[in-house]
Amino acid sequence: MIGTILRAWRAVIHGEALLTPSILTGVVVGVVALELNAGHVDVEIAAALGSMVTFLFGVLLAFSIARTRERLATVQDLITTGNASLLSIDQLASVFGDPTHGRIRGLIDRQLTDQIDYRLVDNHLSAPAHLALTATLIDLVPQTRQEEVAYKKLTELCVDMGSNRALIEATTGQSLSGIEWTGNFLLLGLLLVLLVVLPNGTLWGAAAAGFLAGTLVALLVLLRRLDRLRWHERVAIWEPTTRLFRNMDLDPYVPRVVIDSRRYRPSGRVRVVDYPDPYPVRSTKVVTVMELDGTGRLPAPR
Repeated sequence: MIGTILRAWRAVIHGEALLTPSILTGVVVGVVALELNAGHVDVEIAAALGSMVTFLFGVLLAFSIARTRERLATVQDLITTGNASLLSIDQLASVFGDPTHGRIRGLIDRQLTDQIDYRLVDNHLSAPAHLALTATLIDLVPQTRQEEVAYKKLTELCVDMGSNRALIEATTGQSLSGIEWTGNFLLLGLLLVLLVVLPNGTLWGAAAAGFLAGTLVALLVLLRRLDRLRWHERVAIWEPTTRLFRNMDLDPYVPRVVIDSRRYRPSGRVRVVDYPDPYPVRSTKVVTVMELDGTGRLPAPR
């Protein structure tokens, strides 16, 4: 029971649950507003105060959403560019023969899986895999004219990938500060109090207050998802990465927690990874190859 409550609370804090906190807030505000007859409250003063708070909250929320959407779009573009570079490296490396190509493909796979193992905000933790790949590419010794042309392109891609990784690390570090979150929550709390008072016990007023309260909470949840780079995660990250793995004749690599939380439901042959130890320990991870039907149902980890 305690574990279920903790998981639900984490889902709310991390912005993974949208309907539950919105509906609960709306119901609570609506019921309290219906039962509360605040006849001693000056409605005109409360309405004027509500207008000012609504304006401030709207401006701060709009600014925060615009900023986090721009940050998310930048990160997604950089990830897409990085994936394209890795696919190009795999194709260019084929001119060096099967043994070298196979070794480079293995290093590409290691870089991708390491990036998936860690959160985007901790992208620097996957740097060893990136450095191993770039060092191997730079150490190649071209023997033919075709290999020389491919080697030149590969070194250029190494430089581009290094720049992209630096930009990703800089962009992911620009999340909303504690002060910004505090301001949003303080204004939201004040708005909820005013929404409780203003209906003065009327049925339609209470219903409108409850609906508005739920909408405000949903907007903050949306902001949290954007700030944690989770908005449109499936189509922007998981599906392109899955196609990249398959284009290199590799099984897609997806953490079990991503599938269980329904953030992505892969199908076909997939490498499902479990992390027995808390984040960021990844040395004990367990990878299991499974055939999935896309429904999101997985066998329990052993």
